[in-house]
Amino acid sequence: MNQAIAQADETAAPPRISRWIISPAWDLILFIATPLLILPTLWLSRQSFSPDAIYGFVAAFGASGHHLPGLMRAYGDKALFRRFRYRFTVVPVLLLATTLPLLFTELRQGMMVILVLWGFWHGLMQVYGFARIYDAKVGDHDPRTSRLDWWLCLSWFGVGLVNSDGRVYQMLEAFYQSGGFLIDPGWIAGLRGLWNVGTGLVTLAYFLHVFRCRSLGRTPNPLKLLALAISFGFWWYAMVEIDHILFGIALFEVFHDVQYLGIVWVFNRKRVDRDPNIGSFSRFLFRRSWAMLGLYVGLVIGYGFLSSLQQSISNLSLQNLLVAAVWTSTLLHFYFDGFIWKVRERGTQAGLGIKDTAGPEDSRPLSDGLVHTAKWLPFFLAVAALAASQWWDAGVYASKDERNRRALARYQNLVQALPRYAHASLTLGTRQYADGDLSTAGKSFDLALAVSGGRNARAHYNRGLVDAAIHKLDSAVEHYQRALDLEPTSDQVHHVHFAMGAARQSLGQISEAETHYLKALAIQPQFAVAQLGIGGLYRSTGQTEKARHHLRIAIQLLRDGPDGAKQLDAAQKQLDSLSP
Repeated sequence: MNQAIAQADETAAPPRISRWIISPAWDLILFIATPLLILPTLWLSRQSFSPDAIYGFVAAFGASGHHLPGLMRAYGDKALFRRFRYRFTVVPVLLLATTLPLLFTELRQGMMVILVLWGFWHGLMQVYGFARIYDAKVGDHDPRTSRLDWWLCLSWFGVGLVNSDGRVYQMLEAFYQSGGFLIDPGWIAGLRGLWNVGTGLVTLAYFLHVFRCRSLGRTPNPLKLLALAISFGFWWYAMVEIDHILFGIALFEVFHDVQYLGIVWVFNRKRVDRDPNIGSFSRFLFRRSWAMLGLYVGLVIGYGFLSSLQQSISNLSLQNLLVAAVWTSTLLHFYFDGFIWKVRERGTQAGLGIKDTAGPEDSRPLSDGLVHTAKWLPFFLAVAALAASQWWDAGVYASKDERNRRALARYQNLVQALPRYAHASLTLGTRQYADGDLSTAGKSFDLALAVSGGRNARAHYNRGLVDAAIHKLDSAVEHYQRALDLEPTSDQVHHVHFAMGAARQSLGQISEAETHYLKALAIQPQFAVAQLGIGGLYRSTGQTEKARHHLRIAIQLLRDGPDGAKQLDAAQKQLDSLSP
């Protein structure tokens, strides 16, 4: 009898809800400890590809590609579309109408500032969302915990942002290029100090709250704490510790994309099992099948491929149209994700295996009418203000000399604001070099080398150019060689080989010069000045047929290029000087 009662009690007992979203192994792989897999993979990739190439691949196939699942939900979920039909139809048109004029009038810099800031917000809110999911899995819906989670995410993501010389440089450069006023470097230092102190206080308050909850018998989900710690640590590492900001951005972008794609797949898988009203496309794609999972990833990569097409299109109007489409897709991704995955809603909770009877019904919009429209006002005002500022700056300071003077002032300001960031001094030096101020450019490149510990390949290359221009050829060769040793797979390595070839040729080291010219052409056969350089070398050594071959190629490339009249004239004279 007692045994029967015990069996009945076990049958009646509610099923125990797991604190994991999927399972221990898959949660660690997809949502929590993902950086442990990302780091070795991307570091191995860096041995064969440049940071710029890695960033370009991740930005195209990951950052842009992962917009697709949100768009699929917005336009494939019939109930969701009925609920937010005005947002899903009107906002894309407004965003495309906003971005297109900026591109065709070259007023794009202001939008870059907005994309960086909104992307920062989007990234931290995804981490916050996972924190809320893991707490909801153990039934913790304390509003004070939720608020502290939000403040913790904001402060720690912010502390990584303001202490990242690379990210601050990107935002300030775009802001200045859009006509923004120069910011006193002391303000930048003050903001950093203030944010660091604020982050310490928020973190202290958070730990005190956790200890208080434990004393009351409400233990937070340890998976949430682990996820937050790893996310904040990885964000700091990617933004602050990595020497190449684009590589750092790529690192965290992969983490963000894997999390996003994983949670969307889990959500839709559960909906296929539980929701009879799910659309036919979603029911087909999100089946329990490895083949469908592969198709899902393939669709994401394919969508990302579309964003990379702009690089292969020569027609400027078509290229701008594609860029506008990518910008619109990015902004829609940020916007849609702000309301279509709300953890507090019952439909989302059901898709994530969360039970919360306090969740609101899904029949009403989260915000509606004029209130929601008013939330868009700051965005459009910011775009208009930054575009107008850039237009005014270009119109008022129209002379070339004045534009150069202001550009130098901006980059000098950036060096003062970010004295430990080598790229700031490097960019200032390239401006000074282009203006013919070799002495000052050399000092800027030396500063870039000093703050990077001599490990900045581009600073070595540019310092070599200065030395070659002032006839310090041995020093130039040393800097070029150091650049090649540091970044043998750089996107600019063919330029370094060409410069090395020219310096070696001037030193009378013909064999070494030929080797470097050929390496430059092996990497980039359409490199006109390298064809000209090796053609001149063969001409000077009496190798007439080889000289003619390369000089003719150089002339053809220079004729087809947008500029290079001076080199074209030199190539033609050298070719004409050869005996028939």
